[in-house]
Amino acid sequence: MHPLTGQSLMTLQEQLKHIKYILIDEMSFLGPKLLLKIDSHLRQAFPDSQHESFGGVSIILVGDLAQLPPVMDKPIYASHSVALGLWHSFTTVITLDTIFRQQGASIRQQQFRTLLHNIRNAQALQHDWQFLMCQTNATLTTQQKKDFNSSIHLFATNESARLHNRKMLKELNLPIALSLAKVGKQTNTEYDNDEQLPLEVLLSINQQVMLIANLWIEVGLVNGAIGLIKTIVYENNTKPPDLPKYVVMQFKDYNGPPWDIAHPKDIPILPITQGRRTQVPLTMSWAITIHKSQGLTLDRATIDIGNTEKQGLTFTAISRVKSIDGI
Repeated sequence: MHPLTGQSLMTLQEQLKHIKYILIDEMSFLGPKLLLKIDSHLRQAFPDSQHESFGGVSIILVGDLAQLPPVMDKPIYASHSVALGLWHSFTTVITLDTIFRQQGASIRQQQFRTLLHNIRNAQALQHDWQFLMCQTNATLTTQQKKDFNSSIHLFATNESARLHNRKMLKELNLPIALSLAKVGKQTNTEYDNDEQLPLEVLLSINQQVMLIANLWIEVGLVNGAIGLIKTIVYENNTKPPDLPKYVVMQFKDYNGPPWDIAHPKDIPILPITQGRRTQVPLTMSWAITIHKSQGLTLDRATIDIGNTEKQGLTFTAISRVKSIDGI
């Protein structure tokens, strides 16, 4: 996040020299600190326009400010710094009012959309609460509860998600391989993304995991893609806790060329390097945090919003799911 110099600056200028528009999705995660850094780096990237906001590039923000705010920062509109001036420079607002995630003309779907609208605007009423409570553990049938056991679980905290993932991994009753990241020497790079690749990853057959890196966006191998582990392959003379050679994953949304003709949704995931760490870019995903779920669309989910409400937490969690029956 420091000012760029040398090769890093030259690389950025070369990458962006033909760029006229930059789209930033999930704008609610964008806080004053990050907005200032974007402005600063773009002024460096376009030195001929360094006296203009964002180096003269057009910025298009996409998202919903009623969702989760930035981590360890203020909401973008709550600043009292130079960033507030940058925020006020966005003068064109286009509101998209067609709901795609919760489509349907049934009475329950209409009621669900009304519920989400009221929660989003902090105007939920008693009948909204009662409608939501028809989908709790106390009201579902035994079969419905069983169906939801395998659904993705959304939690308010990392610790709650971790505990549920460990529980589900243990219930597989299959061997578990520990994958320890390779850690290289410290370099002079300004961008050390170590926090994105964990030091330790637990792997098991039939384990539900999530990609935590964009590997091949065009075919669906994106950060947040959820799949199942089918096979774990090691180089000769290596074994856990060494890094696997690759992990064969099954992604239902994969739409690229088949790696295995008999199983067209299977694809090998290799270890990658980010910052100083080399690791398979996977994490357990029977449970994830509500923060991690923002941007996902889910058929069904079991939701625990925790003990305290925070801005956008309940709305973001419940609005990930397509229908009330999927909660």
